[in-house]
Amino acid sequence: MIVAGAAMLMLVLSTATGIAYVWQPPEDRDYQSRYLTTVESRYADTDLARFHYTKTGTGPAVVLVAGGGQWLYSYRDTIPVLAQHFTVYAVDLPGQGYTTLKQRDFRYDLDAMSGALGTFLDAMALPKASLVGHSWGGATSLYFAERHPERVTRLALLASPGLDVPSSWDWRPLEVPVLGELIGKLMTKSNSEATQRKSFVHQDRVTPELIDENWAQMSRPDNREALWSQQRNFDYALTERLLGEVGAPTLVVWGGADRFDEPWQAAELARRIPRATSQVFEGCGHSVHEDCADQVNPALLSFLTV
Repeated sequence: MIVAGAAMLMLVLSTATGIAYVWQPPEDRDYQSRYLTTVESRYADTDLARFHYTKTGTGPAVVLVAGGGQWLYSYRDTIPVLAQHFTVYAVDLPGQGYTTLKQRDFRYDLDAMSGALGTFLDAMALPKASLVGHSWGGATSLYFAERHPERVTRLALLASPGLDVPSSWDWRPLEVPVLGELIGKLMTKSNSEATQRKSFVHQDRVTPELIDENWAQMSRPDNREALWSQQRNFDYALTERLLGEVGAPTLVVWGGADRFDEPWQAAELARRIPRATSQVFEGCGHSVHEDCADQVNPALLSFLTV
């Protein structure tokens, strides 16, 4: 009995390890993005990656960086507003959307992700720009602004972790080897939808299109891997230690009903970042710029045009 039990355990562990490190789930290649038919997709080839991005409007440069598990689609309501006054670049960083990595040893840590952001800026011939980042994309933007203050004109952080505090329990299982890979690889469209719904207060805005658009890109192998890798590798002790190095005027925005990252962080980040202010929108979730676009877009526009 003991031998049989041990054999069964070994079989289970072997199967789990095979799924975690060898097997690749199928990618949703059949979905045709409706959003991409309404915008002009552009690609920038670099040694690091083939970056997918859009460029809209004229004026000073503003670069939009989406959160983890999302892509530039998340700024669909933000781009038209800002593009009336700015040249708006919305970019998929490595592990997002339709950008394709060329370097297979990419680490998905803050140094690598902020370096990728710098690579994209260089590819666009932008010596400096304003940055708007959401969630993990905000953490990347914050770290870039800390390390390269001369390249950032203004910085807007939307529900962006930057303090060295425990992350949401939703994400901590991703930190466990094998388990994190299993969660990422076995994730289904319904799992993705549940996460999206938790990120919004206004459930009517979690439309079938939003679910489809996010799942199609999330099903890509690199994008799945980015989920557990960023959760493991993002070290917020780095961003917290360097908060005083941010040289750009900064706006920290949060949803008062954020169910992933606690809203008190907005005021604390603003207190510790020079020339920073914070704004918490009550009744709004973690995807604050999507959930409450009518409130957040005017705040962003006012901040960026001062």
